[in-house]
Amino acid sequence: MLVIITPNPALDRTMVFPGLRLGAVQRTDDVVVAAGGKGLNVARAALTLGQPALLCAPIGGLTGDLVARLAEAEGLAGRWSRHAAGETRTCVLLVDPQGGDATALNESGPVFADSDWAAFADAAMAASADARLCLISGSLPRGVGAVRLGDLVGRLGAAGRRVIVDTSGAPLEAALAARPYGVKVNGAELGAALGRAELADVAGAASALAELRAGGLGLAAVSLGALGVVAVDDTGAWWACPPPIDLVSTVGSGDSLLAGLSTGLLRGLPLPEALRLGVACGSADALTIGGGRIELAEVERLAAGARVLSVEC
Repeated sequence: MLVIITPNPALDRTMVFPGLRLGAVQRTDDVVVAAGGKGLNVARAALTLGQPALLCAPIGGLTGDLVARLAEAEGLAGRWSRHAAGETRTCVLLVDPQGGDATALNESGPVFADSDWAAFADAAMAASADARLCLISGSLPRGVGAVRLGDLVGRLGAAGRRVIVDTSGAPLEAALAARPYGVKVNGAELGAALGRAELADVAGAASALAELRAGGLGLAAVSLGALGVVAVDDTGAWWACPPPIDLVSTVGSGDSLLAGLSTGLLRGLPLPEALRLGVACGSADALTIGGGRIELAEVERLAAGARVLSVEC
């Protein structure tokens, strides 16, 4: 089973405005309301690939109830931890089909008490009891110190769970210190974690990932936008580069990449082929509006056109 631990879910409202102009009154009837947050995007893409997953996320208020109902309406199974911190956050995504990408307006969300986080962490441990792979995806709620994520990674590892983390900033540093099985981050996130500039090329990414592997990680992957993804494991370092696409929105592309990579690993694919599936999913997501939304025909087309090469660390 794939378990996706999502500390900071959201209600996503995506609105499409052709010729979007800030400072002007504009109207649209092209609106998608969905359960959101990075982990929800991962689960949505994984389900399209035929990989069921169990979500574990904290929810609060009427908005949290709506997030749970919307997720379940899509067929996304959830183990929801109810908190008393207030309403689950709402994020607004503005998409101009001719604008080259989407604009994300993200609420920070409510401030958690220690008891809210403790209940969620316990729920995550229970949800992951039968997991073959656990993903921790997204930011932390306000009020939760980065060390608490490291504690959760440590608890999961001590219980024998294989954990891949996708977060950033101080939470990423705390997670790395707890030695998860793996990480999947982007070039800016990994550069910041290692005290470097943003990683924007394959050679620099491979070198940085080798540093993480030397620190005890089994798998480390970094996404580089249109350049694809570089990853290292026991078999070496690999670069998967997708074919060019006509970008619609990058929102959720990294989450779909993680869904493809995780699904490939669970299917027993070697890392190069799991990466091929991952970059195909990430690129397919970038052709659609809404995080984690991919079409299987596009995934297959993009996977066939992707290049996967061995690289030097």
